[in-house]
This record gives sequence, C-alpha cells and structure tokens, in this order.
Amino acid sequence: MKYPESENIKIKNFFDACNEMIQGRFILSDIKISKILKAIANSEVLYNLFAEVLSDFKFKEEFENAKTPNKVNGGYFAVPEQDEKIVALVFCILLEVDNQKMNLQNFVNDYFYSPEGYNISYSNFSLSVLVPFKNAVLNLLGCNEDGTPIKEEEEEVEPEEEEIEEEPNHKQKILFANLRMSLNELLSVIVKSKISYEEKEELKIIINALFEAIEMESLIIINALVIPLEHMIGKNKQVKFYYNDFKECLVQFYYS
Repeated sequence: MKYPESENIKIKNFFDACNEMIQGRFILSDIKISKILKAIANSEVLYNLFAEVLSDFKFKEEFENAKTPNKVNGGYFAVPEQDEKIVALVFCILLEVDNQKMNLQNFVNDYFYSPEGYNISYSNFSLSVLVPFKNAVLNLLGCNEDGTPIKEEEEEVEPEEEEIEEEPNHKQKILFANLRMSLNELLSVIVKSKISYEEKEELKIIINALFEAIEMESLIIINALVIPLEHMIGKNKQVKFYYNDFKECLVQFYYS
C-alpha cells in the first residue's frame, strides 16, 4: 500500500500502542485500547484500511464462528485465517470493550484461561488475538512497525505543497466506525428475517444509502434516512432490537 511519508509516524504510533497492550498486563487495558483506537482515527491510512475491512463484515456471526466449545473452561477462541477478517474481528472486539459492551476480563477467562493465573491467561489472549491482529495490519499495509513501507517504489513522487493538517476528531471517527458495524449487523438480520421480499429490497436501498452517508460522515443525511428506516421496520421485534442498537450508536454523537 502506497501512502505519504507524513503517515509514517502515525502508523508507528499505532504499532507502539499495540505492542504496549501485547507486552503489558490486564491492568489499565482500557487506556491501552483507547490509545489503539485513537491511533487508528488519527491516521488517514489506517482509518481507510479499517473502513475497508469493516465493509460487509458481520461481527456477531464471525465472533460466534471464532468460538469453540470446551468442557474445561467454556471454550477457546481462534481468529480467522484471512488478514482482513482478523483485523475487522479484533477491531470490533476492541470497540465492544471500549464501549463497555464486552468485559475483557470475562472474555479472557472464558477463552484463554490458565490455571497458572490471570497474567498467563492474558498472555494467551495477547498471543492468540493481539499478535495476529498486529501482524495482519502489517501485512495489509506492507510496512514495518516504524511505519516505513517494506518495498519502496523506484519512481519518486514529487513533493506536494505543505498543508496545515487539522487534528482529526478521533472520537467521532470511532463513532462512525461503530455506527457502520451496527448497521452491518442490522442488515444481516434483515436479510435473514421473514420480512417480505419487496420490503427487504426497500430496506436495503435505505441501508446502502446510510452506508454512503457514513462514508461521507454526514450526520444530516444519516438522520434524514433514519426516519424512513424506522417507519419501515415498524414493530418487527427481531429487527427492532438491532435497529435500537444502531439508534443508540447514533445518539452517542450528541453526547461526544
């Protein structure tokens, strides 16, 4: 992947944050997760990469696929083989923990338990989840941990005029990512629901327009599209649950 040299330090900050969480212990893990998410939001290259892998990604479905029952301690957790799915799945897990929808300590105990103590359990989690996540991002970016591309192209790019770079609103970037993930889940449920074919097609049109609005980061358009979406979903209990989760994600913009 080709990107401006100015992105190197931002990408390095991301890998530094990943290493801090991998090499550390459970203590202050919420702060370490926040640093990873902030680093993603602060880098245009990383933000675009994560937006791409999250497109059409079904978090709940992939999360269930990664879980394997086990009589000893509930089960174990294995990330997918594809780099894109690893990045999307682990990013969603970090978001769930950051949004306090998932308890990291419980997750580690349920799927990475070691009788030698919690620190060993956390180390199992790091090796099984965080390390593949970091390596998958490295592979997709084609760079080293210091942010420099592994293979430089021979042709030099002419330097562009320097622009004053505004500090991105990292919290809002994360909220848009969360909104996209929630909308993916809603679409997945609608496709599997017993709603009539015609209604499904109309809902898909609205949802695809919402994806476009999220890509544009336009809250005005998103709010306008929510009105027909809510009207069409009506009182369908199965779909309403996931719609309410989407609506809750949208409300977070007005408390940030």
